[in-house]
Amino acid sequence: MADGAGRVAQPPTIRPPIIKPPANLECDPFYQKYVDGDGLPILSSAKVADAALWEADYLIDQMLANRPDIRRALIERGVRVMVMHPTEMTTDVPEQRNMTPKDYWDRRARGLGGRLTSCGEENLLNYEGDRYFDENILIHEFSHCIHRQGLRRIDEDFERELKALYDRALSEGLWVDTYAGSNFSEYWAEGVQSWFDCNRQSRSGKADGVHNHVNTREELIEYDPDLAKFIEKKMGPSEWRYKRPKDRK
Repeated sequence: MADGAGRVAQPPTIRPPIIKPPANLECDPFYQKYVDGDGLPILSSAKVADAALWEADYLIDQMLANRPDIRRALIERGVRVMVMHPTEMTTDVPEQRNMTPKDYWDRRARGLGGRLTSCGEENLLNYEGDRYFDENILIHEFSHCIHRQGLRRIDEDFERELKALYDRALSEGLWVDTYAGSNFSEYWAEGVQSWFDCNRQSRSGKADGVHNHVNTREELIEYDPDLAKFIEKKMGPSEWRYKRPKDRK
């Protein structure tokens, strides 16, 4: 974890217990595993590896290390995080069963951000064959959750400032032909990914419709310094950068 001064600490050796979801959550029977993420429920079916729930808890702790007020806001909003097994699809998730067209969403998404924020076990634990192997989807989707369910509600200036930054970036020719350039919400989430060193870089280093060369904090600071400063201001100073579980000391 990181402390309030932004110093980096190691992943906790004492992990929260994994139990059945408490009755007061009124979960669908699909959910058989639960971790208390300091007030944020982290859920999955029985199929999901325990390590994936612990990894989700660890990443959320890192992202919110300097903003306990955001965590409180998310808890008040009833935010939950769920992890899909590699064999589970987007529309297998109880809260997402009515999403249509089913085939489209099952192909398109391995995570969504909102009051229910979801991601895949294979991405959290870096399994071979993960289609998002070079980025972290939970950090992206939880960034959306922080925006929509947290900062937008407790920081009256957040969205106005974000939109102004986005408009200025586009006017300066930044983020052309990228996902970050598609709207101000993705501008934030893609920026946070790069801030924490867990975004994808295009193969050519040029914009490819989704990414360009920016996928690290240093590259973000150089390319769009205003966005980098904004993220640091809103998330708090932190030395923490994402590393795959196997690469951590």
